[in-house]
Amino acid sequence: MIRGIKEKKMGKDFKSMVTRCIYVSKENDNAKKLKTITEELRDLHNSVMKRVKMYEDQQKLKRLEKVQVWLRQSDAAIKEAEEMLMMYMPSSASNGSNVMMSSSHKIDKKISKMLKEVQEIKSRGTFDVVVENSGVGSGGSMMISTVDRDDQTVGLEAVSGLVWRCLTVDNTGIIGLYGVEGVGKTTVLTQVNNRLLQHKSNGFDFVIWVFVSKNLNLEKIQDTIREKIGFLDRSWTNKTEEEKAGKIFEILSKKRFALFLDDVWEKVDLVKAGVPPPDGQNRSKIVFTTCSDEVCREMGTQTKIKMEKLSWERAWDLFKKNAGEETVKSHPDIAKVAQEVAAKCDGLPLALVTIGRAMASKKTPQEWRDALYILSNSPPNFSGPILSQVAGQELVDVHSRNNLAVHESKKIAAYILIREIND
Repeated sequence: MIRGIKEKKMGKDFKSMVTRCIYVSKENDNAKKLKTITEELRDLHNSVMKRVKMYEDQQKLKRLEKVQVWLRQSDAAIKEAEEMLMMYMPSSASNGSNVMMSSSHKIDKKISKMLKEVQEIKSRGTFDVVVENSGVGSGGSMMISTVDRDDQTVGLEAVSGLVWRCLTVDNTGIIGLYGVEGVGKTTVLTQVNNRLLQHKSNGFDFVIWVFVSKNLNLEKIQDTIREKIGFLDRSWTNKTEEEKAGKIFEILSKKRFALFLDDVWEKVDLVKAGVPPPDGQNRSKIVFTTCSDEVCREMGTQTKIKMEKLSWERAWDLFKKNAGEETVKSHPDIAKVAQEVAAKCDGLPLALVTIGRAMASKKTPQEWRDALYILSNSPPNFSGPILSQVAGQELVDVHSRNNLAVHESKKIAAYILIREIND
């Protein structure tokens, strides 16, 4: 009798333990999914923010309201998901109490709900247009555009023209644009992309822009392409990577396309993504930017274009245009120190524009000497991202590089330059 009761109790405990283990396993699965999708949302958020900041800082354009709303929602969702994941601690699977099981069920429900929310926000994060003219209302949005202004295109016109010519000839299908960061690769790529968009009779059925970034995600690239080619079937999310590739290939193989890939860090297997190789028959084009000559070779580039730093004469002209001729000439000592400050920018357009604008309001020699001292003693590595904001706003490292020393040096020097000197 007693033995039977014990066996019955042991059976009940075992069943409870198994049930608990199932709950814990489910919690772990959902937590892993939430962690992955949150990281993907963060990458997408940074990508959109990079585009927005580039147009706001360089062209003084205004971000679209819907983009601002999405950025705010995605940022809040990322923080909430990360806090939830930090607090999430799976209970011991050996404890089979009903109380613990009930608690486990509640945790899983919260994680599942958060997972759906993050997925929904991520699905709305692809924008063809992110900015509009500051003087235009919400109904007058424009395509993302790099206006042909001297302070942005100096030294880049020849490269932009060369890339454009490559798009018009049939013997080159894959074009690689490479050089150190800050030299203007993304600016050139954006100019060519938008020139195609402005010319309705450009001969291409699809003009596709994909921001790749360091953490290569082939599925993310596929998702961006499918939206640009108009494949909006809800069954897409249930397809495997191979099935997605097949659908993309099916559509693009019948069309002429121009695919722009920005910020490529390693070889992108475009065939695996479903992108047909450009050839003389389909006359499609693939243009990408990278810092690495090796990546150009791995991508099978037929035309490589190296972007060089500006000559001193052109660099000095660009710096003066952004700092202001009147400011530079306002005092003999300023003119001398200004040249030394400009030299610290190492011929890189983004550095010259950003630092030049930061110094535009500095009217005393001492302020310029302070800036030179800071740049000389905490030199930012201008071969990395320069600044995403100026004039007293918070700094954003849009590329999130892993080299902490370079990142911190750059961030501290630029931060002091903008925040302290502007005070």
